[in-house]
Amino acid sequence: MTPPAQPPARRRRPALLAGAPVTQAIVITTVACWLVDLIPGVQLGLLLGFSPMLSATEPWRALTVMLVHADVMHLLFNMIGVLLFGGFVERALGHARYLLVYVLSGLGGSAAVLLLSAPFDPSWYSLHVGASGALFGLLGVVLTPTRALDRNWGGAAVFLVINVIYGFVAPGISWESHAGGLVVGFALGCAALLPGLRSRLWFWIAAGILVATMVLAAMPGLRASALMAG
Repeated sequence: MTPPAQPPARRRRPALLAGAPVTQAIVITTVACWLVDLIPGVQLGLLLGFSPMLSATEPWRALTVMLVHADVMHLLFNMIGVLLFGGFVERALGHARYLLVYVLSGLGGSAAVLLLSAPFDPSWYSLHVGASGALFGLLGVVLTPTRALDRNWGGAAVFLVINVIYGFVAPGISWESHAGGLVVGFALGCAALLPGLRSRLWFWIAAGILVATMVLAAMPGLRASALMAG
């Protein structure tokens, strides 16, 4: 008698942060900055937050903004998002490309804030904090139309919709950084994961083009910032 066929083995999904040391390092570093900011008189947000007015004289703020948050709920929401989506994006892209996506998406968020702000408007003097641009970059990778990611489309879509709705109903949400990070992450995700574009060369070419585009788009704002500072 022929034995009954065994059902195909179901592939086990890896643990949330298995093989994701960069994601773990990002969360640990960001939480550590929050704890340091609790020390009376430190005020890391004022030192590291991004403002269009200061973009020319203190350009490093375009990146350090990812390390500081307005309050504990802001921190928890962003870090939960990084934990939920960062692991499988890192496993799909590799550590170096994943870190570059995170950093460039945060930079894209700052570039969008600068691009969409006008000198002498209140937005020009506003201080932006948080890793939202970088987090939305990870969401952009998740939304790449590819099967190369072991991802939960539904979870990513719900997370994105909640953020969009919350941005409209809650004051002080930097929708500009969300949009900038999402565009950068989606573009890099397509360059890394779409069929026919999986060569690492395409990813690095796309990253270079995005950096050049962000710099060119931010130039008018940087000039205005330099003139107002000088």
